[in-house]
Amino acid sequence: MTSMIRYEAAKAALAEARRVDEVLEIRNWAEQAKVRARQLKDRSMLADVSEIYVRAERHLGVLLTHAKEQGQFGVGRPGKSNLDAPESDDGEDDNATEVEVFSKATLKDAGIDHKLSSRSQKWARLGKGEFEQTLAAMREKIVSGDAVMVNPLKDVSTAGKKAKRAEREAELGKKQAALPEAKFGVIYADPEWKFQTYSEETGMDRSADNHYPTSDLETIKGRDVGSLAADDCVLFLWATVPMLVEALEVMKAWGFAYKSHFSWHKDRIGTGYWVRNKHELLLIGTRGHVPAPAMGDQFASVIEAPLGGHSAKPLKFYEIIEAYFPSLPKIELNARAARTGWARWGYEAPEESQAKASADGGATELGKEPADSVAGDVSRASVGAGPDASPLFTAEIDAIIREGDVARTALAELAVRTGLTVNQIKGRRRTLGLSSRDRQREAVAASNRRRAEA
Repeated sequence: MTSMIRYEAAKAALAEARRVDEVLEIRNWAEQAKVRARQLKDRSMLADVSEIYVRAERHLGVLLTHAKEQGQFGVGRPGKSNLDAPESDDGEDDNATEVEVFSKATLKDAGIDHKLSSRSQKWARLGKGEFEQTLAAMREKIVSGDAVMVNPLKDVSTAGKKAKRAEREAELGKKQAALPEAKFGVIYADPEWKFQTYSEETGMDRSADNHYPTSDLETIKGRDVGSLAADDCVLFLWATVPMLVEALEVMKAWGFAYKSHFSWHKDRIGTGYWVRNKHELLLIGTRGHVPAPAMGDQFASVIEAPLGGHSAKPLKFYEIIEAYFPSLPKIELNARAARTGWARWGYEAPEESQAKASADGGATELGKEPADSVAGDVSRASVGAGPDASPLFTAEIDAIIREGDVARTALAELAVRTGLTVNQIKGRRRTLGLSSRDRQREAVAASNRRRAEA
């Protein structure tokens, strides 16, 4: 009760204060009361006196601003006066004019340092509504136990920076979306790394080559990813632990500078020669001027998520990228499944793969796309496309698939010619409107003949 009475009295006194020294006295009382409240571990009292402290600083800022506008505070050194100047030898100076310059009050005279002056005037520049909201947030942090020592002015500054960052990101997204050719502000890539095992006989049993076609380092580095990137672009590049050096080479070859990375912490241990790997890296690189996330909006560098299919990545990373860059055009290289708002190169996920996508483990494993031409037929229409968007296959690959359909070429042979997987070719055939019933009948008939001959 005593604390509340003092709080109300201090608040009333502050409202009536008209002089700087009166406001400073209330502020100093609140500063001492905060120390006492912490000693007592009384959060309610701490919230009250912290509010008085901040209100006093804002009131001080209002008075200082008004004093400056009225010319009551001096700026710089005091003016000079010749009243105290020594007389000439003869005691007279016919050309002298008696002038006296009265020095104005300074911050030092008022007992105010420059930091306090700057901080209080920042408070004064806040609108009443924003100021009250800031105080309410400060009180909530203190009373709830989220903080004992708070810096609400810093929170205001951070909020302003976040707003400016969001505005810049949105403007950059509009600029990139308006380009006549498809250019992307976000590129998300998961190259089909070819890892050199110690032994081809014993080391290939769990190799990526058993799951999808892989490409050597020079092939991946040689892809013209730069033709897809806008002048200001961010690259998110997956790298396995043993391929970290190669991934950094690829990032540089594609025209990006390394900035940071995420670590995906898996729920099951994997393979490895020196250590049993239980994490994978998502490198972050940029070109041009891409706005980094605002302070306080960054995700933790370690993301825990369970494993999905072979090489599938958790959907959590899509969500992180979309949270960082909601407005920038995005493309995924070596895509496994369609995602609304993203263009993709390398694979058009069949409908069944979309249905099987796992929120925990990522999309169902469907293979990778090792084709060398990244740009392909990327068009502005593919940007922001949904699950039914056209895939980013090249015209050359489509021609091989069509010719193979006429010649009844085996899908396995088409996979060799195009560098795709059999599942990818099947999906592309459906998109191109090529019937598979005749092929199924022929396959069944061939199978029956082999059985009969056996």
